Amino acid sequence: MKFLLPILCLIPISAFAEEWMPPANPDLQSILSEAQADARAKRYELALTKQVWFHENALKHNRAFSGVRLSFALASWHDLGKVYPPALDRLKEARDQASNNVLDGKDLFKSFQDFSSINRILNEDSLTVNTFIQLELQDKAAAKKVFRLAKPSLIRGKEYKICGKYLEPKRSYALMLQLRKSNQRLAKNPQFGPNILEFSNKKFTNDIATLIALLVVNDRKMEAKEIAKSAKTEWDNAAFHAAIDKALEGNVPTPWP
Repeated sequence: MKFLLPILCLIPISAFAEEWMPPANPDLQSILSEAQADARAKRYELALTKQVWFHENALKHNRAFSGVRLSFALASWHDLGKVYPPALDRLKEARDQASNNVLDGKDLFKSFQDFSSINRILNEDSLTVNTFIQLELQDKAAAKKVFRLAKPSLIRGKEYKICGKYLEPKRSYALMLQLRKSNQRLAKNPQFGPNILEFSNKKFTNDIATLIALLVVNDRKMEAKEIAKSAKTEWDNAAFHAAIDKALEGNVPTPWP
């Protein structure tokens, strides 16, 4: 046995990483937590293996992890990339593959969602803008389908005229009101309470102000004024009204959240 120890020490850690396989009924949260624990323990390749598996397979097992997959999990993967360059390379490969899928029309919505989410984590919104413009030239109908995913990046890039092509103010405003009312009902549940209400107020303010400002900068001020007037009757709040007034001046707010 004592002769085996030196031999085992010569086996690269990557050999163990390559052997990792998920259980038959994987616990997604546990696998993500394990990846973070592996990273803290400097088992970087093993951590990367689990991060990649989670990204590629989580939705096959539980679609409720969609939000976690594109936020918390990507942030964790990016953190790993800061200390382990191959992880950053692999994250960019996933992003580039998603971009190719978008332009090939393969699983369009999910691919663009992956692409834009990774760019957000990498602080590379300009790539989202460029790919959306390329998609628009290639297939306007496809661009319309993913516009809402590209919208935050387009706004951060001050591509307001591009946004103007896809504005549907009446439909968008109705959906904003519907979402707000739904969140207000949820807020009455003690399980959610003040947290969901605070989130709802911030989102409603940002969404309404963004819609109004984009209409203004695209020379559709009459429509902007109609929505502003109606929105103020929906919520009598000084900060909300101030945000609307600022939007009526053509000031497009920073996307939130």
